[in-house]
Amino acid sequence: MTADEQVETATPRMPAWMIARPGEHLTTERLRLRLAAYVYGNILTLAAIAVATGKSIDSGDATLIVAVTTITTYLAHVIAHNVGQQLGRERGAHRPHVRHELVDALPILFSGLVPIGILILGDTALLSSELAQLLAALWVVSRLALIGFLVERLSGRTATWRTLSGGLVLALACAGIVVLKVLYAH
Repeated sequence: MTADEQVETATPRMPAWMIARPGEHLTTERLRLRLAAYVYGNILTLAAIAVATGKSIDSGDATLIVAVTTITTYLAHVIAHNVGQQLGRERGAHRPHVRHELVDALPILFSGLVPIGILILGDTALLSSELAQLLAALWVVSRLALIGFLVERLSGRTATWRTLSGGLVLALACAGIVVLKVLYAH
């Protein structure tokens, strides 16, 4: 059995953003698209969290920035895939792919939900602004560090120490991207 066949036949417990609707079959390619959207969304969510200040968290501006970043990233992703799916197709033949992309890009939105909730706690003074920012960032980094376990499970493979070390390298690489984005794009 190939790795692609294993992914298609695997039935482990999955996060909500990876679950097919009743009667829907998710191909390996669509699962890959959802996973990529999730990682991408988490990187940009982390970047939005990283630029927050105590003042922006206390005022609610940081929450708004993370929410708007999440939503606009989702929309930009869907629009970009809409354009890409038109290549080499008859006019209008890309529309079913766009409907899939609206759903397959939802992991981008999921990536911002918990951090937004944590920042709201900082906004309302239930948490200090520093603690809210730290917890929101740790939430995102930990999800990136643990994504390898999901990949292994969906691929029908057993997780190893390499899975964890690869996840830590991924989290560090994503943090590096965020540092570059904060330093040079903000």
